[in-house]
Amino acid sequence: MTKHDPGCGGIDIFLKRFCADPARLKAALLAEPRLEGCADDQHLCRTGDPADCFWIVEKGEFCIRSTHAIAKRGPGEIIGEAAFFRTSGPNAARRGADVIARGRSSAWKIDRTVLDSLPLEEKVLWLEAICQALVVKLDEATDQRSSLTGDLDQHDVMVRRFVCPEGVQAVRAAMRTGTSEIAPVRKRALIWFSDIAGFSTYSEKLTPTEVAELLRLVMNPQGQQIEAAGGQIDKHMGDGVMAFWLCPDDARLAQAIQAGIRAALAAAEHVQAVIASHGLPLGIRIGLHVGDVAVGDFGSSDRIAFTIVGEPVNTASRYEQYKPGEGELNGALRISADVYARLDETIRASFHPDPILIPAKHDRHYAAHLSIF
Repeated sequence: MTKHDPGCGGIDIFLKRFCADPARLKAALLAEPRLEGCADDQHLCRTGDPADCFWIVEKGEFCIRSTHAIAKRGPGEIIGEAAFFRTSGPNAARRGADVIARGRSSAWKIDRTVLDSLPLEEKVLWLEAICQALVVKLDEATDQRSSLTGDLDQHDVMVRRFVCPEGVQAVRAAMRTGTSEIAPVRKRALIWFSDIAGFSTYSEKLTPTEVAELLRLVMNPQGQQIEAAGGQIDKHMGDGVMAFWLCPDDARLAQAIQAGIRAALAAAEHVQAVIASHGLPLGIRIGLHVGDVAVGDFGSSDRIAFTIVGEPVNTASRYEQYKPGEGELNGALRISADVYARLDETIRASFHPDPILIPAKHDRHYAAHLSIF
């Protein structure tokens, strides 16, 4: 801290902006001038320090930091006034953040004793100036909060395009609680796997743009039906979709199965209509099964992969992958006997009542009911 010629730029900028009589108040504030100089990364003050003064930046830049960068202050801007004027609460008259120089910087120190000794007219000038400065800061903070809220909303929309709602909720909770891991839990789920039959072969003659356009034509109806029925899209896998309905209790399990099967029937019908209208040599297969799965983050230490895993997931995939031989019964939807048994009679009418056996590994077979279309 050194004495300095009061003909300073920083305080002039501040007073010309906020004071009705800059010269008069400047002479009063700098009756005992003190200029604090800081080297790069040096603290002007630290969290918890007594707040017995504030500063007006003369040159350079100061960063205000708590657990992260809060704000930056340059020439003519005031620092430390919030703690200076805080007169109640556990942090009364204590610094709530660190103030650190960015490059070689300096700031005029205005001590509490200077303000206490101001003549009445100068004190009025000071109060008017600081009130106007605080209004400007509040306006700036409001604009920043509005901008940040808009950015967060956009980020939320973008995140929801990559992660299922359950995953978004789990990540938010982890961030809020400060945990680094999302613990897996076991829940019952209705699981959906779908695939566009013949897509890989057909897409070989298309441009990348044409492939993307075709995928949207056959994916959008599925996504819309899944989400409208309360399901969550886990991931897109080329021309395939994996989705699920989490069912914590029997009532929600029954509701999810009725809604999920209706969604699958509607999606298959819509996709088949799109395929027919464009004369495409394609088809759709949708497999659905129900069972207990593990739900959580199954990625690596540096990458979140929120999903469901377990034998029922593999089984649902096998229902979708079933390819009947020539002359054998076929259907766009293939549902497990567990799902079929829980369907309302009106929905069962869309399926063959007699199951077929789908071969699996180790000489196992899965009973499946196929849709009538």
